[in-house]
Amino acid sequence: MMFTRSFPLEDMKVASTDGRTVEAYAAVFDTPTEIRDRDGHYLETISRTAFDKTIRERGPAGFGVFYHHGMTLGGTPSERGSVPIATSLEVRADARGVFTRARYHKTPLAEEVLEAIREGSITGQSFSGRFLQSSPARVPRARAGGELPTVVRTEIAMREYGPTPTPAYAAAEIVGVRALVDSIGHLTEEERADLVRALTTPTTPAGAGGDTDTPQEGAVPDEPAESHSGPSLTRARARARLLKMGVLL
Repeated sequence: MMFTRSFPLEDMKVASTDGRTVEAYAAVFDTPTEIRDRDGHYLETISRTAFDKTIRERGPAGFGVFYHHGMTLGGTPSERGSVPIATSLEVRADARGVFTRARYHKTPLAEEVLEAIREGSITGQSFSGRFLQSSPARVPRARAGGELPTVVRTEIAMREYGPTPTPAYAAAEIVGVRALVDSIGHLTEEERADLVRALTTPTTPAGAGGDTDTPQEGAVPDEPAESHSGPSLTRARARARLLKMGVLL
Protein backbone atom coordinates (compact mmCIF):
# COMPACT_ATOMS: atom_id res chain seq x y z
CA MET A 1 0.00 0.00 0.00
CA MET A 2 1.43 3.34 -1.06
CA PHE A 3 1.69 6.27 1.34
CA THR A 4 2.73 9.89 0.87
CA ARG A 5 4.33 12.28 3.33
CA SER A 6 4.89 16.00 2.72
CA PHE A 7 6.89 18.71 4.46
CA PRO A 8 6.84 22.53 4.40
CA LEU A 9 10.01 24.14 3.08
CA GLU A 10 11.70 26.39 5.62
CA ASP A 11 14.57 27.25 3.30
CA MET A 12 15.48 26.56 -0.29
CA LYS A 13 18.49 26.63 -2.52
CA VAL A 14 18.47 26.81 -6.28
CA ALA A 15 22.14 26.39 -7.14
CA SER A 16 23.71 29.49 -8.66
CA THR A 17 25.95 27.38 -10.91
CA ASP A 18 23.13 26.46 -13.28
CA GLY A 19 20.01 27.90 -11.66
CA ARG A 20 18.23 24.58 -12.08
CA THR A 21 19.49 22.37 -9.24
CA VAL A 22 17.28 22.25 -6.16
CA GLU A 23 18.44 20.93 -2.79
CA ALA A 24 15.76 19.78 -0.35
CA TYR A 25 14.92 17.34 2.41
CA ALA A 26 12.36 14.70 1.46
CA ALA A 27 11.94 13.42 5.04
CA VAL A 28 13.04 14.23 8.58
CA PHE A 29 14.05 11.84 11.35
CA ASP A 30 13.00 11.51 14.99
CA THR A 31 10.25 14.14 14.73
CA PRO A 32 6.89 12.99 16.13
CA THR A 33 4.19 14.26 13.77
CA GLU A 34 0.42 13.95 14.07
CA ILE A 35 -1.00 11.92 11.20
CA ARG A 36 -4.56 11.18 10.08
CA ASP A 37 -4.73 8.66 7.26
CA ARG A 38 -6.28 5.33 6.32
CA ASP A 39 -4.47 3.66 9.26
CA GLY A 40 -6.01 5.98 11.84
CA HIS A 41 -5.04 8.95 14.02
CA TYR A 42 -1.57 8.69 15.55
CA LEU A 43 1.89 10.16 16.02
CA GLU A 44 4.47 9.07 13.46
CA THR A 45 8.25 9.11 13.78
CA ILE A 46 10.71 8.13 11.04
CA SER A 47 13.76 6.18 12.18
CA ARG A 48 17.22 7.39 11.16
CA THR A 49 17.88 4.09 9.38
CA ALA A 50 14.48 3.79 7.69
CA PHE A 51 15.76 4.79 4.23
CA ASP A 52 19.19 3.09 4.33
CA LYS A 53 18.17 0.00 2.35
CA THR A 54 16.15 1.81 -0.34
CA ILE A 55 18.94 4.38 -0.89
CA ARG A 56 21.57 1.65 -1.07
CA GLU A 57 19.57 -0.46 -3.53
CA ARG A 58 18.23 2.26 -5.81
CA GLY A 59 20.93 4.94 -5.74
CA PRO A 60 20.01 8.54 -6.57
CA ALA A 61 19.13 7.82 -10.20
CA GLY A 62 16.62 5.18 -9.14
CA PHE A 63 14.17 7.70 -7.69
CA GLY A 64 11.77 9.65 -9.86
CA VAL A 65 11.21 13.37 -9.28
CA PHE A 66 7.59 14.43 -9.83
CA TYR A 67 5.45 17.43 -9.00
CA HIS A 68 2.85 16.47 -6.36
CA HIS A 69 3.45 12.73 -6.98
CA GLY A 70 2.18 13.08 -10.55
CA MET A 71 -1.32 13.72 -9.17
CA THR A 72 -3.83 16.53 -9.41
CA LEU A 73 -4.81 18.45 -6.27
CA GLY A 74 -7.99 16.39 -6.28
CA GLY A 75 -5.97 13.20 -5.92
CA THR A 76 -6.46 11.85 -9.43
CA PRO A 77 -3.63 10.85 -11.82
CA SER A 78 -2.29 13.71 -13.94
CA GLU A 79 -1.13 12.86 -17.46
CA ARG A 80 1.05 15.97 -17.58
CA GLY A 81 2.36 15.37 -14.07
CA SER A 82 3.34 11.78 -14.85
CA VAL A 83 6.42 13.07 -16.73
CA PRO A 84 9.44 13.55 -14.40
CA ILE A 85 10.32 17.20 -13.85
CA ALA A 86 13.94 16.62 -12.79
CA THR A 87 16.83 14.16 -12.63
CA SER A 88 17.75 12.94 -9.17
CA LEU A 89 21.46 13.62 -8.60
CA GLU A 90 21.88 12.84 -4.90
CA VAL A 91 19.87 11.11 -2.19
CA ARG A 92 21.47 10.50 1.20
CA ALA A 93 20.55 10.22 4.86
CA ASP A 94 22.23 12.66 7.24
CA ALA A 95 21.67 13.72 10.83
CA ARG A 96 18.49 15.64 9.93
CA GLY A 97 16.78 13.46 7.37
CA VAL A 98 16.86 12.44 3.70
CA PHE A 99 18.71 15.10 1.71
CA THR A 100 18.01 15.28 -2.01
CA ARG A 101 19.55 17.17 -4.91
CA ALA A 102 17.81 17.27 -8.29
CA ARG A 103 18.45 19.09 -11.58
CA TYR A 104 15.24 20.38 -13.15
CA HIS A 105 14.48 19.82 -16.83
CA LYS A 106 13.77 22.53 -19.38
CA THR A 107 10.20 21.41 -19.92
CA PRO A 108 7.21 23.76 -19.47
CA LEU A 109 6.01 22.07 -16.26
CA ALA A 110 9.51 21.92 -14.75
CA GLU A 111 10.05 25.60 -15.59
CA GLU A 112 6.75 26.53 -13.91
CA VAL A 113 7.55 24.53 -10.77
CA LEU A 114 11.10 25.87 -10.56
CA GLU A 115 9.87 29.46 -10.85
CA ALA A 116 7.23 28.81 -8.18
CA ILE A 117 9.94 27.47 -5.85
CA ARG A 118 12.06 30.57 -6.47
CA GLU A 119 9.09 32.83 -5.73
CA GLY A 120 8.07 30.92 -2.61
CA SER A 121 4.60 29.93 -3.79
CA ILE A 122 5.44 26.22 -3.70
CA THR A 123 6.29 25.47 -0.10
CA GLY A 124 6.39 21.70 0.20
CA GLN A 125 8.62 18.70 -0.45
CA SER A 126 7.20 15.19 -0.39
CA PHE A 127 7.90 11.53 -1.00
CA SER A 128 5.80 8.47 -1.69
CA GLY A 129 6.55 4.85 -0.99
CA ARG A 130 5.67 1.86 1.17
CA PHE A 131 6.18 1.35 4.89
CA LEU A 132 7.87 -2.06 4.99
CA GLN A 133 8.48 -2.24 8.73
CA SER A 134 7.00 -0.29 11.62
CA SER A 135 6.97 -0.52 15.40
CA PRO A 136 4.35 -1.57 16.31
CA ALA A 137 3.50 -3.37 13.08
CA ARG A 138 -0.10 -2.08 13.13
CA VAL A 139 -1.26 1.36 14.17
CA PRO A 140 -2.98 1.04 17.58
CA ARG A 141 -6.48 2.43 17.88
CA ALA A 142 -6.57 5.89 19.46
CA ARG A 143 -8.62 5.99 22.66
CA ALA A 144 -11.10 8.81 23.20
CA GLY A 145 -9.60 11.38 25.55
CA GLY A 146 -6.29 9.52 25.73
CA GLU A 147 -2.86 10.16 24.26
CA LEU A 148 -2.32 9.36 20.62
CA PRO A 149 -0.43 6.12 19.94
CA THR A 150 3.06 6.43 18.46
CA VAL A 151 4.29 4.49 15.43
CA VAL A 152 7.97 4.41 14.43
CA ARG A 153 8.60 3.76 10.72
CA THR A 154 11.74 1.61 10.70
CA GLU A 155 11.98 0.71 6.99
CA ILE A 156 10.59 2.69 4.07
CA ALA A 157 10.79 1.83 0.38
CA MET A 158 10.76 5.29 -1.24
CA ARG A 159 9.58 5.40 -4.84
CA GLU A 160 9.79 9.09 -5.75
CA TYR A 161 10.04 12.58 -4.29
CA GLY A 162 9.44 16.15 -5.37
CA PRO A 163 7.78 19.50 -4.62
CA THR A 164 4.17 19.77 -3.49
CA PRO A 165 1.87 22.74 -2.84
CA THR A 166 0.13 21.02 0.10
CA PRO A 167 2.68 20.42 2.89
CA ALA A 168 1.78 18.72 6.18
CA TYR A 169 4.99 18.02 8.10
CA ALA A 170 6.75 20.91 9.82
CA ALA A 171 10.47 20.11 9.90
CA ALA A 172 11.97 19.25 6.49
CA GLU A 173 13.44 22.08 4.48
CA ILE A 174 14.80 23.10 1.12
CA VAL A 175 18.16 24.49 2.15
CA GLY A 176 20.00 27.69 1.43
CA VAL A 177 18.04 30.84 2.27
CA ARG A 178 18.96 30.84 5.98
CA ALA A 179 22.65 30.42 5.19
CA LEU A 180 22.37 33.20 2.60
CA VAL A 181 20.81 35.60 5.08
CA ASP A 182 23.37 34.72 7.78
CA SER A 183 26.14 35.58 5.32
CA ILE A 184 24.99 39.21 5.04
CA GLY A 185 27.46 40.52 7.56
CA HIS A 186 26.31 44.13 7.87
CA LEU A 187 22.93 43.14 9.34
CA THR A 188 22.53 42.88 13.10
CA GLU A 189 21.61 39.53 14.66
CA GLU A 190 18.08 40.82 15.23
CA GLU A 191 17.72 41.95 11.61
CA ARG A 192 18.99 38.61 10.31
CA ALA A 193 16.58 36.75 12.59
CA ASP A 194 13.69 38.91 11.37
CA LEU A 195 14.53 38.19 7.73
CA VAL A 196 14.89 34.47 8.33
CA ARG A 197 11.56 34.40 10.18
CA ALA A 198 9.79 36.34 7.42
CA LEU A 199 11.24 34.20 4.63
CA THR A 200 10.75 30.82 6.27
CA THR A 201 7.48 30.99 8.18
CA PRO A 202 4.78 29.02 6.31
CA THR A 203 1.66 31.09 5.74
CA THR A 204 -1.99 30.44 4.93
CA PRO A 205 -4.06 32.73 2.73
CA ALA A 206 -6.80 34.75 4.35
CA GLY A 207 -9.90 32.66 4.99
CA ALA A 208 -8.07 29.34 4.88
CA GLY A 209 -8.73 26.70 7.49
CA GLY A 210 -6.14 25.47 9.96
CA ASP A 211 -6.01 21.87 8.75
CA THR A 212 -2.62 21.14 7.20
CA ASP A 213 -2.99 17.42 6.61
CA THR A 214 -1.83 16.28 3.18
CA PRO A 215 -4.56 14.49 1.22
CA GLN A 216 -3.72 10.86 0.52
CA GLU A 217 -3.66 9.51 -3.00
CA GLY A 218 -7.24 9.11 -4.15
CA ALA A 219 -8.66 11.47 -1.50
CA VAL A 220 -10.40 14.68 -2.51
CA PRO A 221 -9.72 17.64 -0.21
CA ASP A 222 -12.81 19.49 1.03
CA GLU A 223 -11.61 22.93 -0.05
CA PRO A 224 -8.40 22.61 -2.05
CA ALA A 225 -8.40 26.28 -3.04
CA GLU A 226 -8.00 27.26 0.61
CA SER A 227 -5.33 24.71 1.59
CA HIS A 228 -2.39 26.06 -0.38
CA SER A 229 0.52 27.77 1.29
CA GLY A 230 1.96 30.91 -0.31
CA PRO A 231 4.17 33.94 0.31
CA SER A 232 2.72 36.46 2.75
CA LEU A 233 3.02 40.24 2.51
CA THR A 234 5.69 40.05 5.22
CA ARG A 235 7.67 37.56 3.18
CA ALA A 236 7.29 39.68 0.06
CA ARG A 237 8.63 42.71 1.93
CA ALA A 238 11.56 40.67 3.22
CA ARG A 239 12.38 39.54 -0.32
CA ALA A 240 12.11 43.12 -1.57
CA ARG A 241 14.53 44.20 1.14
CA LEU A 242 17.04 41.54 0.11
CA LEU A 243 16.70 42.57 -3.52
CA LYS A 244 17.55 46.16 -2.58
CA MET A 245 20.69 44.77 -0.93
CA GLY A 246 21.63 43.14 -4.21
CA VAL A 247 20.69 39.59 -3.12
CA LEU A 248 18.65 37.69 -5.71
CA LEU A 249 16.39 34.87 -4.47
